[in-house]
Amino acid sequence: MKRMKTLIKNILLAVPVILSASCSDWLEEDPKTFISPSSFYQTVEDFDGALKGLYPQGQNLNLTEVFADYNDKPESAEQVGDIWANNPGYGFYAFRNAWSGPYSTIKNANMILESIEDKDFTAETKNRIIGEAKCLRAWSYFTLVQFFGDVPLRDKVVTSDADVAIDRTPQADIYKFIFDDILDAEQKLPEEAQDMGRVNKWVVKAIMARIYLTSAGFPMNQKENYAKAKEKALEVINSGQYSLMPTFDKVFKTECYTAETIWAQLFSAPDSYSGMHNESSPIGSQTALYLPTDAFIASFDKGDMRKEWGIKPEYVNAKGNKVIARTYYNKYINEEYLEQELPASNTNILTWQTQLIRLAEMYLIAAEAENEINGPVGAYQYINAIRKRARVDQNDPTNVPDLSGLSQDQFREAVLLERQHELYEEGFAWYDLKRTQTFDKVQKARGSRLNVPIGAYNNTWLIPDTEILNNNIPQNPDYR
Repeated sequence: MKRMKTLIKNILLAVPVILSASCSDWLEEDPKTFISPSSFYQTVEDFDGALKGLYPQGQNLNLTEVFADYNDKPESAEQVGDIWANNPGYGFYAFRNAWSGPYSTIKNANMILESIEDKDFTAETKNRIIGEAKCLRAWSYFTLVQFFGDVPLRDKVVTSDADVAIDRTPQADIYKFIFDDILDAEQKLPEEAQDMGRVNKWVVKAIMARIYLTSAGFPMNQKENYAKAKEKALEVINSGQYSLMPTFDKVFKTECYTAETIWAQLFSAPDSYSGMHNESSPIGSQTALYLPTDAFIASFDKGDMRKEWGIKPEYVNAKGNKVIARTYYNKYINEEYLEQELPASNTNILTWQTQLIRLAEMYLIAAEAENEINGPVGAYQYINAIRKRARVDQNDPTNVPDLSGLSQDQFREAVLLERQHELYEEGFAWYDLKRTQTFDKVQKARGSRLNVPIGAYNNTWLIPDTEILNNNIPQNPDYR
C-alpha cells in the first residue's frame, strides 16, 4: 500500500491534468504531455490499491436529506440552510464535491480499465478488476445523472487536447452507459469480495435494482424497468447471502457488516471517521443538520421501533441523568459523546459503518415494483416483512399492523411513507421526491419558510460555478 501511495503521489506531481481531484482540472491550459495509463499500474497490488481509491467518501447527504420533507430546519447550518429553504444559490458548493467527487472516481476508473488491457494476469483477476472499476464508474455516473441531469460522458483517459472540452451528454445516453457498465460488472465480479466494504456480484445486483427502480420513474419513465427492479431485488432477497436483522436497532452502531448489510462505507481510526454523530446531535455545542419534524414523528404507527428507538427527545448523560434535548435521530448517535461541555470538534470521531445498501431496501423495491406491475396483492408480503421487523413487540400485531385492502394508489403512497420510516438519514429522500415527482410535499411542509417556491429546477441541482467557468458548459436551464 505504501508503494501505491508513493506511486499516486508521483503521478499527481507529474501529471495534474490527468489525476487532479476535480474534473475541472482537466482543463489546465497548455498541457505539456499526456502519459499513457499503461505505465501507471503494473502489478495486481497496484491495481488493488487504485481500486480502493475509487470508493465513495460520502453520500452527499446535505443534498439528499436536508431537503427532505420530513426534516426540520437545520440548527445554525450556515450553508445547508440555503438548501433547506430552497434558495438556488452557489454558496453551499464551496464545500461540496457532488460534481468533482464522482468525476474523480470516473477518471481513475478509466485509467484502471485502459491499463488492465495488456496485463498478463489470469482471466479471473482481470475480470475482477474490470468488474469492480466498471461498477464504481457506473455508481458515479448514476449519482451525477440524478443530481445534474445531462452531464459530460468521459469514458476514456484524456490523452489529447481534443479530449478535454466535451459537451453534456443527454441523460438517456448516460443511463445506457450506466447499464452497459453495470451489466458487464455483474458478469465479471465474483460472489465474494476481496475485502469487506468492496463490491461483489450481489452488491452489483442490488445497485441494479435501485437503478432500474429509479429509471422507471421521472425523468426516464422507463416503466418496463419496474419488472427488472423487482427481479434483481428478489435475486438478492432469495440469494441466502443476507437476512433482515431481528430488530431495527441491531442494524446500526457497528463497525462491521451485519447480516443485513449489502454494502456499507467503512471507517477506521485514525485515518477516517463518520460525521453522522455531529450532524444528528441533540446538544447545542454541535450543529445538527438532520432534525425530524413533528409531522414526521406523528406519522409512525404505535409501537414502531424506528420511532421509539430511532427518534428520541432525550438522552442519558455520563452521570446517568436524563437530559431533555431537541428531538434527534438516533441511528448514528454515540451516547458516550453527548456531553454539553465537550467541543464539537472532539465528537465527530465515530468509526461506525454508514449504510449504502441494505436488505430492507430490496424488500421495499420489490414491494413498490410489484405494486406498479400488478397492484398490491402480491406486494404486501414484502412491505409487511419490514413492518413486522419494526414492531417494538413483534408478537403484538397491533404494533405497526400489517397492511391490507389498499388500492394501487393507496399502496403507492404507503410504500413511499414506509421508505421514509425505514430509510431516513440514509440518503434516499431527495432521490425519491424526484423520481416520484412529489416535491410538492416539501412545499406543503415548509410553506412560506421556503425562500423560493418549489419548481422545475428542483429536479436537478446547480452545477458548481467553477465547473461552468472552467469547462465551458451551460448551467441547468431552470437556474439561468
